[in-house]
Amino acid sequence: MNNHDRQWLARASHRLLRPLVRIMLTQGIAHRDFDAIVRAVYAEVARDSFAPDGKRATDSHVAVITGLTRKEVKRLREQSDCQYDAGNWGGANRATRVLSGWHRDPDFTDDEGAPRPLPLDDDSDGFSALVRRYSGDIPVMAILDELERVHSVTRGQDGTVRVLNRAYVPGAGDSERIRMLGSAGHDLLSTLEHNLSSGEDKKPRFQRTVFNTRVNKRVLPVFHRLISQQAQQLLETLDDWLERHEVDDADNETAHTRAGVGIYYFEDKGETTDDDQSK
Repeated sequence: MNNHDRQWLARASHRLLRPLVRIMLTQGIAHRDFDAIVRAVYAEVARDSFAPDGKRATDSHVAVITGLTRKEVKRLREQSDCQYDAGNWGGANRATRVLSGWHRDPDFTDDEGAPRPLPLDDDSDGFSALVRRYSGDIPVMAILDELERVHSVTRGQDGTVRVLNRAYVPGAGDSERIRMLGSAGHDLLSTLEHNLSSGEDKKPRFQRTVFNTRVNKRVLPVFHRLISQQAQQLLETLDDWLERHEVDDADNETAHTRAGVGIYYFEDKGETTDDDQSK
């Protein structure tokens, strides 16, 4: 990488870190704590992705390519789970799986394919059966309480449970939104990293953005509603397609992987952009 590319990478890193650092400061995470996370990730990625061909990455090798000391690399390797479980990032939320199954499983939809009201305690095709099918071993009431909390379902006086919203959207400050930060941020950056390293043997992954630098601020609420409606419709269509091509849990022969698509709305808050810096 030449100096020009390094400069642009530094500027890109500076910009992508701004919202993350803002979140860290809001949650009371100081620089020292964030620095410890970065060091752990540097050692982890170097060990997993930059080992010599056909060899296992040693502490010395990791130290050479990361700039960390060999003593610190050894400490990070021995540190239990880096004080967090990075392997769970991106895992499917149980409440989301229940909502998705409710919208597409014919056992729980009406003749028009819409999610029908479900009796709470019916063992055959009620809400309890839905939760057992799509949430694993999570208790029925725990799922119901969570879906009610985020206003995705409502419970009627007759004991039936009805869908209010297909999307599972936790409230502001909710710990689940912090989990989503790791999942969504990882997915977007992984696609960008793949495209940056794509060669003749790699097909770039789809990643597009539309924006305008002179949008009338008065129309932004309208634009946001437009995005919310049309993007949700598209995501539901794609979600149904993925469901039709899902490998059964009992199928141990067919190769499978995690794949999906994300759509997001963005709006600058008076921050400096790369275009502004280049003028």
